[in-house]
Amino acid sequence: MSACKVTFLPQEKVVTVPKGTILLKAMQQAGLRVQSACGGQGVCGRCLVIIEEGEYNTETTTQLSSEECGQGCCLACLTLVEGDLRVRIPARSSLGEEKILAGEEKLGARIELGHWQISPRLKKLHLRLPPPSLDDNLSDYERLRRELRREGYASNHLHCDLAFLRKLGNTLREHDWRVTLTLIQSDTVTDLIDIEGGDCSRRRFGLAVDVGTTTIVAHLVDLVSGKTVGVASGYNAQTACGDDVISRIVYAQKGGLAELSRLAVETINKLIAELSAKSKVDPRWIDSIVAAGNTTMTQLLLGIDPRFLRREPYIPTANSFPLVKAAELGLRVNPHASLYCMPCVASYVGGDITAGVLRSELHKEEGLTIFIDIGTNGEIVLGNKEWLVAASCSAGPAFEGGGVRCGMRAAEGAIEQVRIEKESLEPLVSVIGGGKAQGICGSGIIDTLAQMLVTGIVDQKGRIRLDLPSQRIRVRREVPEYVLVWGRQSATGEDIVLTEVDIDNVMRAKGAIYAGFRTLLQEMGMDFDLVRRFLIAGGLGNFLNIESAVTIGLLPDIPYERFKYLGNSSVIGAQLALLSAKLRQEAENIADSMTNLELSVSPLFMQEYTSALFLPHTDLNAFPAVRELIRGNGG
Repeated sequence: MSACKVTFLPQEKVVTVPKGTILLKAMQQAGLRVQSACGGQGVCGRCLVIIEEGEYNTETTTQLSSEECGQGCCLACLTLVEGDLRVRIPARSSLGEEKILAGEEKLGARIELGHWQISPRLKKLHLRLPPPSLDDNLSDYERLRRELRREGYASNHLHCDLAFLRKLGNTLREHDWRVTLTLIQSDTVTDLIDIEGGDCSRRRFGLAVDVGTTTIVAHLVDLVSGKTVGVASGYNAQTACGDDVISRIVYAQKGGLAELSRLAVETINKLIAELSAKSKVDPRWIDSIVAAGNTTMTQLLLGIDPRFLRREPYIPTANSFPLVKAAELGLRVNPHASLYCMPCVASYVGGDITAGVLRSELHKEEGLTIFIDIGTNGEIVLGNKEWLVAASCSAGPAFEGGGVRCGMRAAEGAIEQVRIEKESLEPLVSVIGGGKAQGICGSGIIDTLAQMLVTGIVDQKGRIRLDLPSQRIRVRREVPEYVLVWGRQSATGEDIVLTEVDIDNVMRAKGAIYAGFRTLLQEMGMDFDLVRRFLIAGGLGNFLNIESAVTIGLLPDIPYERFKYLGNSSVIGAQLALLSAKLRQEAENIADSMTNLELSVSPLFMQEYTSALFLPHTDLNAFPAVRELIRGNGG
């Protein structure tokens, strides 16, 4: 098969691929991060490129106008490389550096463990064994057993694998019978994991990983001192196969399961290499990993078929997972290191939520608490120390920029904050990175809609008022829209707008989440007045303007002091489980005690959802502060 050279502009990246390669795959091979929300299905239109020169074959698509097609535009996922190509990637198709929430603690900080002490499940024990003689002629393994008995370990039920035995004899003799054992001890069994020469008992490191759908965050932790010695984060390489869990499940069903697992592992390995270089910690010193992710991400990491997660009755293969050796997955740490995945609750309430509850300690509180992680799904936990109820609301991708004409992730060039002057209706925007705007991310979308409501640009039904005296309010392609940034001032050369269609998508997303809150409370015979704490986790949550979120009806109208940002609670919860075997057990107890409510089959949820499809809600009495703002506009 003949090879073709593809040159990507403006990056000047060149890659050689076989003839007939899908152009999107060539872009990924070149290491270029491009938008592909649908995972290459040709339905999102995000991977638009311009072919400047060369031979190619592409499919027609309704995602592109006839004018765009005439300019050489095509979708990379629907285009085959047939010869040498020069391809230009416009700014709107590229993924910039995302504003990733890596964790709120500083390097060198120690995570508070409450009344628990640092006591990881894996332990290191330095031993000095007496060498064998004619009078003391026990085998190496029996000699080790005897010393462990003297140290108080359960030597009657000692387990090890063949790799350990193969390493045992030489290690003992090469290091003058002074060795360090890595082991796991339960009440009745001691598992020998690894043996090293000399005293390595204080050279102990672990990795806490948040395996997010969009990004992966890793904390390198000193397991002796409990301190964080490194933090790294990056895009989950699986985004090339789709933006959300559903598109990745579909990708896995079409033969991509092994690839999805490999991509997650590759991303984690890149973070390990970065952490190792920064902290001067040899990856071979990392002997324990704890990962927290939603149920789909956990199964994809482990290579478990996720197809049953999206088929009624939505049952996962497992909610808890066995310890896995790092070497089995290809993680580049100590090959004897173990990977522990935080336990899940249900198909759409995963280990990241279990980790978040562990970090928040809501399971220890007297008062009623709501925990929410806002993303493509809104995972909600309601409860206190007596009980926990969880649910997942399918909010859709609007809060991550999907389904919004100029939407994008929270990356450089994204509008993240918006204020609209009440008299002139002119916007003031804040852009991540401080440069020209390329699009608008979730927090900016919520801000814009809230400002449009309080200034009277949009009514409670989400309709833009066309009778207002502003050039920024117009109709294009038969759809009313509000212009945030004129094309002459944007990074793309195109106007950045929020349309009525976009507003409808946002209203559906916020309506699903608010309905989730209301449904959980009503199922328990409660209302918002009883909620003492409202905990907001996740990337969007940390950059969310509470006032704007309340104004559009995403969050309830309760005293603002009850709201608290948790940051990346998933990675912090994983770190707690890494540092303490007791806290790991506590996490398992949390998952076991959480009752999942399936909202997709709840008539009450559908009723609440319909009521929430207004700004902020059909019942304005539930939003007294917003009601006054609207009345001030004559609404």
